[in-house]
Amino acid sequence: MSVTRMEDGTIRKSLSSRLQNCLLTILELEDTLKYSHLGPVLKDEFVTLKEVMRRLETVDVEEDDVCRIECATGRFLAELKETFDATAPAELPTTRLIQ
Repeated sequence: MSVTRMEDGTIRKSLSSRLQNCLLTILELEDTLKYSHLGPVLKDEFVTLKEVMRRLETVDVEEDDVCRIECATGRFLAELKETFDATAPAELPTTRLIQ
């Protein structure tokens, strides 16, 4: 029974770490994005993400939830890269920031 508890605790920590990694990845872009044309649109979303980060230890997530969030994070980053590739002047290395 204690092995199951340890495994469950390890799995929960892993899921929490994966979720935290997704949120931190997006939050790290806040300073860059707030000065872009997307800044006003994403302002409230960053506030929400910060609130989720503060309560992350109390959030109980399942593997499927974390997989969906990881996929959504990847899509978000890909869309940002596409947007910045299309709008950034050629001499600015903005694509490196989001890769």
